[in-house]
Amino acid sequence: MSRAKQVALVFAGYLLAFVASGLSAFFYDRSFSPADSQAMSGMIAGGTMFLAGGVFCLISIVPTGLALWFLRESRRFWAAFSFAGLLFAIVGLALSIAAVTTRGGMSREPLFALVSFLGIVQMFGSPLWIGGFLLFALLAPARDLRRRMLVAAAIEVGIAACGLLHFFAPVAPI
Repeated sequence: MSRAKQVALVFAGYLLAFVASGLSAFFYDRSFSPADSQAMSGMIAGGTMFLAGGVFCLISIVPTGLALWFLRESRRFWAAFSFAGLLFAIVGLALSIAAVTTRGGMSREPLFALVSFLGIVQMFGSPLWIGGFLLFALLAPARDLRRRMLVAAAIEVGIAACGLLHFFAPVAPI
């Protein structure tokens, strides 16, 4: 298959995801009466946003996987991609450790509050990233690139452990 057809196929997949997302939002909105829409407009809008975003993310998994499969021949892309994934995991681990260690103590400083927030976001996202890095390790074309992705997945497991520690370890009262 030519490169142009591959790009067109991936683009069509994203377009299909976008259309399905819009249709799901449209039909979800139509399920409410005008009185409901008047009384709970903000809640309905929030639900519509989450539904449309979720449908788009779910359907766009296919064109994303297809794009990665088509790029399998490009070692340069996969080298940069695996390095970026490993860097993302290392920075996430540093943010998560900072969030666990500063737990409420230094959160009055804006920079520490931001670092703590980003660490918590990374902790919540770690199950998704673990699965993603394992999938990327399966798709990676070379052994060293697979190893980088597996190391990134292992670091994400450490981030998940930080999340368990952060949310389930008892904290001494102030």
